[in-house]
Amino acid sequence: MAILKVLELMTHSDKGWEDATAKAVAKAGDSVDNIKSVWVQDFSATVGKDGKIDQYRVTCKVTFEVKD
Repeated sequence: MAILKVLELMTHSDKGWEDATAKAVAKAGDSVDNIKSVWVQDFSATVGKDGKIDQYRVTCKVTFEVKD
């Protein structure tokens, strides 16, 4: 029987939501092994004074398997 844990992470990127998600998975991988999935729960963005998106943000849940 596998036991899974979930980390909820928030991160941002200047490039896009996919890049922000990849950063969250990479950062989680610094401290946990056996990452199985990522679920992006929420997308948001900030808009600069020029009226363009300047930061893409995600809230995501990263699931990993706990080893005995």
